[in-house]
Amino acid sequence: MFDSLIWLFTLKIHSILIILDLVVGSVELAHGIQYNSQCPIQPMIATFLVVHGGVSLFSAFIITMAMSSARLAYQRDNNTAARLMFFGFFSILVLINLFLFAWFIVGNIWVFGARANGAQTSDSTNSAAFCDSHVYLTALVLIITRYIIIPIVIIIVIFKRFCKKNNQ
Repeated sequence: MFDSLIWLFTLKIHSILIILDLVVGSVELAHGIQYNSQCPIQPMIATFLVVHGGVSLFSAFIITMAMSSARLAYQRDNNTAARLMFFGFFSILVLINLFLFAWFIVGNIWVFGARANGAQTSDSTNSAAFCDSHVYLTALVLIITRYIIIPIVIIIVIFKRFCKKNNQ
């Protein structure tokens, strides 16, 4: 089982994850920092973007390190140090993803709570209901995109597993 996990991290598909983490994390971090106090109806939306973006960038670094150690461990069958490094990075990656999942739920509460409280992006003089469109729409698009992408990835993984077992 552990060897198949190491092999999985040698695949180039993880390079796509790194690129996505870098791009999405950079956009979130930039919008969260630039528009930090531009959402009076729910100031935590900018914090959600900053933290999620920063952790996504850190995740890209950890995935890179996990891939490197997995390739080293896979190329040299008995390289105990590389295997230990891989499992260390993999453990950190699990913790990061658990945190991101919890943070995503909290972000949903803040973003959709602001929407339920009448958030608007056009009249900045009404500070009680105002949220800059850059902050609000970035967070909203992030959330909706994840609601679309995650089920698609799950379906693809299940389909590939099912087809793989039927072909054997």
